Amino acid sequence: MKVKQEFFGFNPVMWMGVVEDNEDPIKLGRLRVRIFGWHNGSPKEVDGEPGVKTEELPWAQVMQPVNAGPNSGIGGAVTGIVKGTWVMGMFLDGEIAREPMVMGSIGGLPTLPNPNPDGGPPIEGFYDPTGSPKGFPKETASWALEEPDTNRLTRNDNVKVHGDPADYVHNAINRKMQNQMKTQAGLCGYNFDEPVLEGWDKFRAKYPHNKVWETKQGHIFEVDDTPAEERIHIYHQNGSYFNFDNGDGKLKIPRLIVKSTGDYYTFGQRNHYTAVPDGDIRSLSRHWSHMSEGMFSVDAKAITLKGHTKIKGNVVVEALEVRSAATCNIVDVNGAVYTVRNGIVYASTDG
Repeated sequence: MKVKQEFFGFNPVMWMGVVEDNEDPIKLGRLRVRIFGWHNGSPKEVDGEPGVKTEELPWAQVMQPVNAGPNSGIGGAVTGIVKGTWVMGMFLDGEIAREPMVMGSIGGLPTLPNPNPDGGPPIEGFYDPTGSPKGFPKETASWALEEPDTNRLTRNDNVKVHGDPADYVHNAINRKMQNQMKTQAGLCGYNFDEPVLEGWDKFRAKYPHNKVWETKQGHIFEVDDTPAEERIHIYHQNGSYFNFDNGDGKLKIPRLIVKSTGDYYTFGQRNHYTAVPDGDIRSLSRHWSHMSEGMFSVDAKAITLKGHTKIKGNVVVEALEVRSAATCNIVDVNGAVYTVRNGIVYASTDG
């Protein structure tokens, strides 16, 4: 039997290159990669050598990890690599070099900005054709040239915490500080503010323990295994987030912080249980409403109501106390008047 020598495995050819297109028309996660040593570095002809435009590059399949296994819509995401990313792979057809496969991505330490113009045709290959300032590599609030591609939350270059030569603050820390929610002082007799880090020097993640995945638009997923500082953090670019950590301060009480910068909905088809056996439940808002189709029941040793209280429907109490030996009238929603003299409630007068 004659074996085709260009079949994968008989004549493998490895390569490195830069992603220039990730918008696969069949949405399979394929990439167009300009490969060093195989593709001209210019989209135009140079010194008699024909240029290679981005749209002329062959589409490369992307190898997925074994825990992704995309099949019939099941499995992990096949997208995520942005334009301008360095990748490594293999030609499945050997030196024919028309069937590339990406096997992995490579981080680096970029020193030069994207030379391609914004909105115009690219002038140089091996860069994101989108151009500056939108294309990669680019300088942002959370990344600058001449620093590693590794996310700042993973690295935590921190002078006070780790003795690093310089601080590289991630923008998410600053955004939380700037948008911290604070309650009105003295509201309902107590107040509390959104717990946020007071500065970059309070961020305790240590490389390489913090695993971070950040999207192009700024969504962040963190799983931090830093000893004694373990956290799980899910952050939306609009400022909403979930944060599970070991607490702050000396007590180090584990906590969950949930913030929504907009509306917050909770739906349950059946029962809803909340148990806080060792603490209090406190809620602050401008208005608080509860609607129940059935009975609303409160079982407590004592109930304290401050301010104007309006109750519709029947009210059954075992005892009613009016403080300070007050003398006043209580009017229910039906107009019945209850007379209070020196803190004692007398019979009502029908409205």
